[in-house]
Amino acid sequence: MKTNIVNFVRLWIAFVSLISGIAYAQTQKNTLDSHTELKPKIDVGVLATRGHLYAHQRWQPTIDWLNQHIPDAHFVLHPLNLDGMTQAVEQQSMDFVLTNPGQAVRLGRQYALSWIATLTSSAPEHSNYGIGSALVVRADSPYLTLDDVAGLPIAAVSENAFGGYLTLRYQVIEQGIDPNHFFSDVRYLGFPIDASLYQLRDKNIAAAVVPACLKEQMESEGLIAKGELRILNPLDLQNTECLVSTPLYPNWSFAKTERGSSQLAKQISRSLLAMPENAPAAMAAKASGWTSPVSLLSIDKLYQAMDLHPLQQPWWKDALRWLRVHQEWAWALFLLVIFLNAYHFWLEYRFSKSKQDLEATLLRLKEKSEMLEHSQRVAIVGELGSSLAHEINQPLAAIRNYSEGGLLRLAKKCPHEDIVPVLEKIQTQVERADAIVRRLRTLIKKRSVTVTTFDLEPLISDTLELMNFRLHKHAIVIVRSSEGKKQPIDADAVGLQQALVNVINNAIDACMSQEKHHPAHYQGKTALHLDYQAHQVSIRLIDNGTGLTQDNPADAFVSSKQEGLGLGLPICRDVVEMHGGEFMIQSIEPHGCIVELTFPYRAVKSLTKHNALVQKGNLDE
Repeated sequence: MKTNIVNFVRLWIAFVSLISGIAYAQTQKNTLDSHTELKPKIDVGVLATRGHLYAHQRWQPTIDWLNQHIPDAHFVLHPLNLDGMTQAVEQQSMDFVLTNPGQAVRLGRQYALSWIATLTSSAPEHSNYGIGSALVVRADSPYLTLDDVAGLPIAAVSENAFGGYLTLRYQVIEQGIDPNHFFSDVRYLGFPIDASLYQLRDKNIAAAVVPACLKEQMESEGLIAKGELRILNPLDLQNTECLVSTPLYPNWSFAKTERGSSQLAKQISRSLLAMPENAPAAMAAKASGWTSPVSLLSIDKLYQAMDLHPLQQPWWKDALRWLRVHQEWAWALFLLVIFLNAYHFWLEYRFSKSKQDLEATLLRLKEKSEMLEHSQRVAIVGELGSSLAHEINQPLAAIRNYSEGGLLRLAKKCPHEDIVPVLEKIQTQVERADAIVRRLRTLIKKRSVTVTTFDLEPLISDTLELMNFRLHKHAIVIVRSSEGKKQPIDADAVGLQQALVNVINNAIDACMSQEKHHPAHYQGKTALHLDYQAHQVSIRLIDNGTGLTQDNPADAFVSSKQEGLGLGLPICRDVVEMHGGEFMIQSIEPHGCIVELTFPYRAVKSLTKHNALVQKGNLDE
């Protein structure tokens, strides 16, 4: 019983002591809070590159260091992103800021910031340079150089992130690689930057642009497996223990805004510079302490080279400033522009006028060409006069004979069954004569080009009927042949027939000349062959005459005939080329000549253009 009483007393004493301790601690806390409330609140904005939690873990010890060494003020940490930091400085909602050098330059060149101190690297050399970029790829990827990942999906924090995207973009430019092609598929993931390496680990991207040492930090923290990722294009730098893909730039800086106190800035500077290397605040910041502000000239040069410097102005503002200073040159330039515009309009007017004159000249040339072509057709008719007279006389003589026979039968009062065949034969001869007259009219008629669809075989038969008398008169044998699947052709039938008449006439003349020089055992022969090909038809005429006596027989006004004008073959060539075809003529051994006319099956644009010009000329008339 006595023991129980003693134990109860002891428990009571312990309980009373605990209550007293809690009360004392609460009293001390209330006293501290009351003292803190009496201190002025100093807001410090810090760039949270890896998120708010990591920002507190890295920079809160530094804030605690300041609170400890500057007891007259109470410093409060505020993690911010890139846009939030810019707004805080612009709106003066922060007394001091702690940010990377890229943003420090962008803010310091636009707003009144006073630099207090620069973070010192934890590397053995304790360098003031610790900001750079690392281009990270998966360890099992085949990429070895920057060119290997150009144009592939690449992750970055932001297009304004200095220790990452901008420094690597500058390095790409320095190596002569097109940055627009290299970053053609860049994906901005924003803060925290850890997400870029997670996306790379999960194979959603080919590479990631991250700040220097981030890969090593995340490996040491167990966030990614060691050896799973590697740095592409690492540089051999002495002032860092991490692998980086770009040179290093000045480290993070502490700065005072317009709102901050200058007297307090001095105290902060002394406190930061006095921070030892082994202080918890330095170790948490992964640094060896702080030093006096360093020059940011290298970052200024980087921004200027990329046309991103905040003090750079558009080119047109520089031009306006120059014009204000040099007004006389400005007026001269203005007058020059007016003169050049007036001269330009004058040239446009002259060009339009010349174009109209050229079209009129071209139209007149077409008209002259048609007149020459018509004259040549009339000349052909003159050359074929005896042949045409013979062709017409044959049906006329037959009609006379049949008429006389019919009259005799009527006189004998023969039955009509004997007279009808005679009348039918007369009708046949009349149609024959009519066909000859129609072919003659078609040949000598002045016309515009008319494109029709027709078969070549009947056209060639009609042409040979026109030439039949000359061929028989001079005992020239002509043989026709063809190969391939027969197809109709879109062409100017009259122009094509004129070309055929020309080349057959020339073949007859060549055979006659050869017979005159070698009369013994000579037989004039001509072969006309049609070759139906896939997209065109070829008409070849081969004779065993004298061959060519001129170097360029298809040139205008070149003729071997005493009274020839030299227009036959040039017109043949023009007809063929107007159809989009080819005209070829050459001698063959031991004697003779081959002429080939090639026509496409379908009409070409040149015929349409020719018809348009002819129609325009008719309308103008």
